[in-house]
Amino acid sequence: MTFHYSYIIMAFGYVISGYYINLIAITSLLLIHELGHYTTAKLLKFKVLKIIIYPFGGITKINDLINKDINEEILVATSGVIFQFIFYLIIVYLNHINIIRDYTLNIYTLYNNQIIFFNLMPIYPLDGAKIVNLLLSKFFNYNLSNKLTIIISLIGMFLFILTSSYNHNYSYIMVLSVLIIYNYKFIKQLKYIYNKFLLERYLYNISYPQIKIISNGNKMYKNNSHIIKINNSYITEKKYLSKYYFK
Repeated sequence: MTFHYSYIIMAFGYVISGYYINLIAITSLLLIHELGHYTTAKLLKFKVLKIIIYPFGGITKINDLINKDINEEILVATSGVIFQFIFYLIIVYLNHINIIRDYTLNIYTLYNNQIIFFNLMPIYPLDGAKIVNLLLSKFFNYNLSNKLTIIISLIGMFLFILTSSYNHNYSYIMVLSVLIIYNYKFIKQLKYIYNKFLLERYLYNISYPQIKIISNGNKMYKNNSHIIKINNSYITEKKYLSKYYFK
């Protein structure tokens, strides 16, 4: 686990200001949230690289096949919010039995709501954008799903800037900078990501019982095998990919 320098600066600010409970609340919520992603990913045998903690969210980096089951990926993407909400309910219960003060509960409530709202925004690489991308992949081809995700992400970022124009503090600027960088990298890597998606299917002989007939190799779907129609003839996905990589 790595704490991004923006989190360290934020934590230092809380400490010198005497807001110890605020720091404990936001840090514990962030850690539990990422623990949710990490635990679910490990249970489903995803390869987790590392966890990075930012001021108002974290990123659990996973280095695994793009062609993982969509439903499993949705479980990983939603598990952070689920774990965090369960943890918050525990805090509420501890307040109910007078172990935690009302003041502390109010702080947890504030940060819990903020973190959940922030993470569910459809802005890449937040959980909301990942969930949107996976849901789109159930109905559209993988290439189009990624492009639609970028469009939705940029619109979401614009609205985020518009609705938060009154709050241009250090944390806001840092979070916005990170989001812009990730979106820029995602746009630049769209072609590479799709090529990796195809290469995995060829190298690991990935196949699915559900078959789609498509007319363009750039329109393959996740969780589907394909028959490609070319000039009134049909070839298997494996044969198409073999020709694609060994022209």
